[in-house]
Amino acid sequence: MKILLNFFYLNNFFRLCIYTLKLILIFNKKEKYRLAFFNFFKKRKKLFSKDLLASMYNPKVFIINTKVNSHKIIEKIYNYPNLYKQNKFSDDGHIEVYQSDHNLNQMESFFAISKTITNLVNNKIISFYNFHRLLLVEMWFVMTKQSGLINKHSHFNSDLSGVLYLKVDNQNKNLSSGLRIYNSFKKLEIYTYSSSSNEFEKEVCEKEHFLFKPNTNDLIIFNSFLEHSVDNSGAKISERISLPFNLVFSDK
Repeated sequence: MKILLNFFYLNNFFRLCIYTLKLILIFNKKEKYRLAFFNFFKKRKKLFSKDLLASMYNPKVFIINTKVNSHKIIEKIYNYPNLYKQNKFSDDGHIEVYQSDHNLNQMESFFAISKTITNLVNNKIISFYNFHRLLLVEMWFVMTKQSGLINKHSHFNSDLSGVLYLKVDNQNKNLSSGLRIYNSFKKLEIYTYSSSSNEFEKEVCEKEHFLFKPNTNDLIIFNSFLEHSVDNSGAKISERISLPFNLVFSDK
């Protein structure tokens, strides 16, 4: 049955994957986590190559400390014309959080950082996937106040998602504070880039979640189907500023 399931997955028959998995669940409830995984691809309504699907089957997290000028980007954020104004993301249930519209990558003042992120992911992580290019399709900023919370969610309109951290409390030792990536797969591959060796160091997380405590200029990228949440409790700074974005595999 699992061989059939794998065949359906690699051939983009995601609806059949769901039906087959439901039969498997009659005998093995431990495979339930894959339902959300296959449902993600069904909702994407996109054809993927077999090689790309094979490389996406095991979820990955990439962590890179960048050399971006965070102060310059923050200045642009504070000059954002609609700062703190209501938008369609204002009533999404998060607590003490403001996020901009998701079109910063189309604004001239953010072209440079959008290009920097695009070049970085294509230079550093595209080799982990059997594809040749990633395209940044959405970018926005998030300002999280002290004790701010972002509810558990995932991004169904992209292939990979990421966050560039511009202003964080590097001293926050609260055990629950940070970006929490839920590990229903029980085998999350974590790749941390080492500038000294110029390569990624790999570890495997088998806990229920991976808690990432960012430092300034940290960049984290992960599969968009992975659920994640944010807890900013215990922060000493008045607001944490980050720049999330979404990526898609593209032939452009």
